[in-house]
Amino acid sequence: MIARGEHTMVRESLLADCRSQLRRQGVTLGVFSLGANLLLLVSSIYMLQVFDRVLSSGSLDTLAWLTVAAVFATAVYGILEFARRRVLALSGEWVEARLAGPVIRAGIGARLAGVKGEASVADVRDLRAFLGGDAILAFLDAPFMPLFILVIWLMHPLLGWVALLGAIALFLVALLNDRVTRHRQEQAGSAQRQSQGAAQSYLEQAETIRALGMLGPALRRWQLEQRRIADVMRPAAALTDSFVNFTKALRLVLQIGILGCGAWLVLQGELTGGGMIAASIIMSRALSPVERALGAWRGFVSARTAMGNLRSLFGDGEVLTPSLQLPPPQGHVLVEKLTYQPMGAREPTLDAVDLELQPGEALGIIGPSGSGKSSFCRLLVGAWRPTAGHVRLDGADVQSWDPDELGLHVGYLPQEVVLFAGTIAENIARLGEVDDARVIEAARRADVHEMILRLPDGYNSRVGPQGLKLSGGQKQRIGLARALFGDPPLLVLDEPNASLDGAGEQALQTAIAGLRERRRTVVVVAHQANVLRSMDKILVLKDGKVAAFGERDRVLQSLIRRAQPQLAEAAAPHSAVAEPGRGARGRE
Repeated sequence: MIARGEHTMVRESLLADCRSQLRRQGVTLGVFSLGANLLLLVSSIYMLQVFDRVLSSGSLDTLAWLTVAAVFATAVYGILEFARRRVLALSGEWVEARLAGPVIRAGIGARLAGVKGEASVADVRDLRAFLGGDAILAFLDAPFMPLFILVIWLMHPLLGWVALLGAIALFLVALLNDRVTRHRQEQAGSAQRQSQGAAQSYLEQAETIRALGMLGPALRRWQLEQRRIADVMRPAAALTDSFVNFTKALRLVLQIGILGCGAWLVLQGELTGGGMIAASIIMSRALSPVERALGAWRGFVSARTAMGNLRSLFGDGEVLTPSLQLPPPQGHVLVEKLTYQPMGAREPTLDAVDLELQPGEALGIIGPSGSGKSSFCRLLVGAWRPTAGHVRLDGADVQSWDPDELGLHVGYLPQEVVLFAGTIAENIARLGEVDDARVIEAARRADVHEMILRLPDGYNSRVGPQGLKLSGGQKQRIGLARALFGDPPLLVLDEPNASLDGAGEQALQTAIAGLRERRRTVVVVAHQANVLRSMDKILVLKDGKVAAFGERDRVLQSLIRRAQPQLAEAAAPHSAVAEPGRGARGRE
């Protein structure tokens, strides 16, 4: 075994690395923001100089050079503003590209592990929207508010006090807005995502909904949920809008106040007319970030919720072992005390299952519904993580394999076959690179090649939600070809004949016979005896426990012997009823 990495990895390291990279970009953004905010003073300084020098002196040269300098500084401001917006937009794209794949992978792992979580790619999109939007610019400009207040203070302390008290008032309004609306907005966002998921599920199950007359009830349920979400969002939105409007009104009052104070100072001879106008403009710039932040508060709350969801998804410092590059397995399967108990369940679905299969052996699994057969299959292929015990493939726990590499050596046909959006060839190739020869070989081994050729576009026929509609039997046979793709050493087939007709049954028997000839390990969940005839061993599950396991003939004979007394006991009451009747006829 060759380790890919020499050190253990912390699960949150990816998210932490993204945050670290963004902090590094923060230095660049800070420099651009400093330059942009300093250059915002240009219009105020220009106005101050025009009022106090040009108009009093009448110098056209001074006006011309002041205008040239102001235009040049404004152009530099435009460049800096464009640069920081581009940095933020590219940072958002980078975050999405870096996190989207791992979020999907971690989300699938969490779901298969039975861990409930709300994180999804939508959270990554929320982060990107926040980074590329106007909301974050308001937060980047907010730290320079003291700089503007200091400039106003230098003009006159009284004006500085007006600006400082106004900034404090707006800051308190922002804090109050966050405290009052945070919980409601987070609740509304979560409910909105659930509602969108429900609507998507209705679209995906359109045939069932239409056939069973469920469209009206489904729409009513969805609309009722939308109204409930609106009832939650409406007060939060109203509160936020109230705070935003109050902030705008307060800012206008403060501008009037600073103009009034400035006019009084001009009358007292302590300030020039240009200074009065400049102070009003500078205070408007100083208070603008708070007003903009309140207007973009929903985006900020969404980004904060998204970051919390992603932190929860990636875990808090959970240590993971590095992926391992293991040699190709031969198909030796060893199951040791395998136990699986879903989260919240009182009893385990599987309880201490032990068995061993040599390469090339075929195992048939039987048992009543709910006995844990499908759960055993999912654990066998590594789709689920066991509560206790191990599933070993050639000695290595399947959980220690990289999932993509393990998939190269495992073929799996679930009970409900789902074909993904794409062509039939792409589905058989497991959405990887389509190798025509290997795809056709897998289809021939599943005896589905001729059936595919009869489809409108053959192997290029598109399937999935918007593609060609296939029958259950057709999907199951294509799913069998997908399981056989690459000739993996371990095949796990969960009720592979559930939707098959006579031709499909024959194709399945032929495929299993071919697997046994090539010494592939085969595990088949079956309800029909004809599949069991080609098995080497039988596993009988009952209530999640091993009721019987061993050679096929021995296990089947044992089951027959157990069934005979039960049949005799079931027939006994009928005999007892017949006896009195016979006696009565004899007396007649």
